[in-house]
Amino acid sequence: MYAAGHVHFINGLDNAVFTEFTEKLRRANASQYIKSLKEMYVDFIVREHSVFTLDEEQKFHMMYGSESSSNPAQIEAQLEDIAKQLLCLCVTLGENPLIRYHRPLDIQGTINRKISENLAKMVQDELDNFCKINPEFPPPRDPPLPSGTLIVLDRTIDPISPFLHEFTYQAMMADLLTIEEIPAGLKYEYEYTQEDGTTQKQEVTLTEQDSVYTMYRHEHIAVLTEKLTNDFNKFMAENKMATTGGSTTIGNLNDMKNIISNLPQFQEMKAKYSAHMTIANDCMLDFKEQNLENIGMIEQDMACGENCDGTPLSSTNIFEKLIEFVDDADTSDIMKVRLILLWIATSDKVDQEQLQELLSYARLDQEHKDALENISLLGVQLSKTANKQGEKTKKKKKNRESVQQEVPFDLSRYVPVVKRIVEGHVNDTIDTRLFPNLRAAKHNSIKRDKSEVIKEVPKLRVYKTQWHKKSAGVASGPKPPSGPPIIIFVVGGITYAEIRSAYELSETYDREVYIGSTHVITPEQYVKDLSLLDKKCPPAKSVVPAYTGSIHTQSSKTNSTQGVPPRTASSNPPSKASGGHKILGKW
Repeated sequence: MYAAGHVHFINGLDNAVFTEFTEKLRRANASQYIKSLKEMYVDFIVREHSVFTLDEEQKFHMMYGSESSSNPAQIEAQLEDIAKQLLCLCVTLGENPLIRYHRPLDIQGTINRKISENLAKMVQDELDNFCKINPEFPPPRDPPLPSGTLIVLDRTIDPISPFLHEFTYQAMMADLLTIEEIPAGLKYEYEYTQEDGTTQKQEVTLTEQDSVYTMYRHEHIAVLTEKLTNDFNKFMAENKMATTGGSTTIGNLNDMKNIISNLPQFQEMKAKYSAHMTIANDCMLDFKEQNLENIGMIEQDMACGENCDGTPLSSTNIFEKLIEFVDDADTSDIMKVRLILLWIATSDKVDQEQLQELLSYARLDQEHKDALENISLLGVQLSKTANKQGEKTKKKKKNRESVQQEVPFDLSRYVPVVKRIVEGHVNDTIDTRLFPNLRAAKHNSIKRDKSEVIKEVPKLRVYKTQWHKKSAGVASGPKPPSGPPIIIFVVGGITYAEIRSAYELSETYDREVYIGSTHVITPEQYVKDLSLLDKKCPPAKSVVPAYTGSIHTQSSKTNSTQGVPPRTASSNPPSKASGGHKILGKW
């Protein structure tokens, strides 16, 4: 048996809970064995160096299920949990941010749960209470910057993005391939050719530690294959003696596979490129087999309200194309329901006769029909507000050339609403009636006394960011951000397209941008979650069973009046000498 223990909590404890806990320790005569009690404020999961989740997929059902409208107390309890977890994030980042939230219009026939507004107020209360207990929070920045902003949204802000096919590498593999979601990234099993010509299954984990994955995850699939080929040709040119003869250049991914199988002395490179060549190849095979070039085009037309030439859509033409796709025996059921859901979400008014005609041709099972019925629980009408993209309402003519420069691929024209909202926030063009600040910004001077000790601000990233603009000199330090950080939180799930948008925003505006949610969603899982919204909420994840044995065999000999050690919190940032992991280094 251990001589003593240190008790660390991943979140801050309510005072009543802490009092009850310490009282139980005294009654059990275990106080003398507890050397420290510490609140760590780490109740969230770091997916990537700019992405976090709460690992709470079940909250989608609790927030938007049919039972939630008649049980506001349930929504309030879930939001309180989320608010405490967002406090953990702010403490870890060393930020006491201003809070901006979505304030949707009340549309007849929809349910306005005021999720964003209520969560924003709860987070503000948590921050206020924390700052009262920890008056030194937040720690000063070097160089000094104004307070960051937390933008609180919920899934109703953009009902379109979850159904679209995204053709960037990370999103495409998560959508099309049999990928396993893990807390730190993705896991995929594939077959590869060994040196003797035989094939074997290999499992690859795609995380921040895979430099090839982090380099290419947000590349469009068309650019990805070209870049993989060019990078491999560059490697071959630098290592000509490593080949067994023959040409040192390749023309396609299959040529790359053949050459790389003859380079056993470069195991690390072989493993990385082999995995990503296979994944890219598998994605392209699915792209062709599922007719995604044509399906993706009609998806983008519906989402953008115009075709790739900028011509407004004809509702009759779109409907006829949809009939053609959903009546095709080669179109999968999940593809059909995604198309119909996207049609519903982008229509000004859903014609019930047309919907019934689509359903008759689609021949869907009951699960997918339930998803179509339950989309109304998310109030898709709210997307008409969201389509203003967070900018002030004013008429302006579109510049087709600028749009093409921003989105160079016809299959990737749609820009997630989340990105437009942040652009409006940074450019000060956001409609403050729809996206108000919870409190007015303080115009305090950001200058500090030079004698003040400079403290390093803890970061969410697990290592130095790769998406800031690189310094000119090798010995130069990382370039400081040009503005305060932005934290985006979406209740009910974020898409991979929205994750990609956060990285693009960070690079465009040269500042820290973090995005998080209750969980990361894929289109197929999102459709399944929709189908369950009118049913009883599934049971919660299993928890560790309560300990039933005796705490210590010598408990009867201890002094029951001995107190527990003082309660401490990890709100102070690490010293520069601490080093190591930027999150764990603070303890």
